[in-house]
Amino acid sequence: MIETVNITWPNGAIDPRIHCPACGTQVLSPLEDDGPGCHHVQFIIDSESGEFNYITEEFDEILEPFRKKDVPDFGEWEATDTFLDEAEADTFFAMNVILAGEREDGEDSVCLRIGYELFFDEDQQELYDELEKRHDEEGLHDHSQN
Repeated sequence: MIETVNITWPNGAIDPRIHCPACGTQVLSPLEDDGPGCHHVQFIIDSESGEFNYITEEFDEILEPFRKKDVPDFGEWEATDTFLDEAEADTFFAMNVILAGEREDGEDSVCLRIGYELFFDEDQQELYDELEKRHDEEGLHDHSQN
């Protein structure tokens, strides 16, 4: 299962400006039509259309086994749900930005889902592993949340 964070955007608030939690780059702005501008972002999809606003070629290939083209009403949104439920990847996580309020058709709020993958070079990975080890030794890690 892929780690997923849910953020509910306050009803009536201005459109969200989302930044990458890894590098701080602005990923999404209501005024931007270009891609996310951040190499950590693997996809952006919204629940209203069920289609990708952005997807990398690499993630498109990763998602292929999770697509069920022979199942009616099983689109890209459902494929990402299945990926998040079934895949195992400790460098990948998703953020659901939930736009509060009920839609006119009575359906649930719109959700914008952004998938991130964190990449480490060898030096960063060694530092990360050392920090993990120290946190475990000092009891600073709560693995019950994983």
